Amino acid sequence: MDCHPEPDEKLLGRFPVSFATGTAASVDGRRSFRDRRRHDIEPELPGWPEGSGTFSVRRLPGKIGVYARDAVSAPFLLAWGILRDLLGGSTVDPEPGRGKLEEQEDEVDDFPVMWADPGDTAHALPWQLDPSRRPPRCVTEIVLTPGRLSVVESGRTLWETPRDNVAEATVKQFSLGRRDFRLTFQDGSWARLTTRVSAHTTELVELLNGSTVAERGRSTTAQP
Repeated sequence: MDCHPEPDEKLLGRFPVSFATGTAASVDGRRSFRDRRRHDIEPELPGWPEGSGTFSVRRLPGKIGVYARDAVSAPFLLAWGILRDLLGGSTVDPEPGRGKLEEQEDEVDDFPVMWADPGDTAHALPWQLDPSRRPPRCVTEIVLTPGRLSVVESGRTLWETPRDNVAEATVKQFSLGRRDFRLTFQDGSWARLTTRVSAHTTELVELLNGSTVAERGRSTTAQP
């Protein structure tokens, strides 16, 4: 299916996106896929190729390795990270490079990027959004028009939904550069996605939430 807008549609924005990736030491470089009871649904997603392995949360020994890696650029991070873990972690103070932790259960204790039951809107999102499954040079994008939100790759539409099916779009503060955002659909399912540039995240969220920019119908394109 061709991804170009219909003749009577205005292109509001085009933004490279993918499923987000955990950044807290416990879930660094990882992501999970959950139903609404927090069961793992990754093996059951229809048509999805095999991923990088079963999701697990790192315990303290594994987290020390992440802290040590980060300490190469900021030596205090190793001691800071270990101290935070020994004290049980903080849900108030921001960590280096990120904003305030908003959801301990979804950002430290787990890192779901899909929250959906079978038949829910988010459950049908394409596997190409997952960096651990797609080819290295594959780029997936969100294309937004006044009437629909589409996920496209190499000129093909992989998935789309009416724009008014997006109940809310939210920037996630606890992400590097505030690049992560959550799309919540009318049925309550959601996905956590990320862009390459924080300005793209902010603009996309504003467009989806009906900001002044969107109401003016300004056409924008974010290049990869």
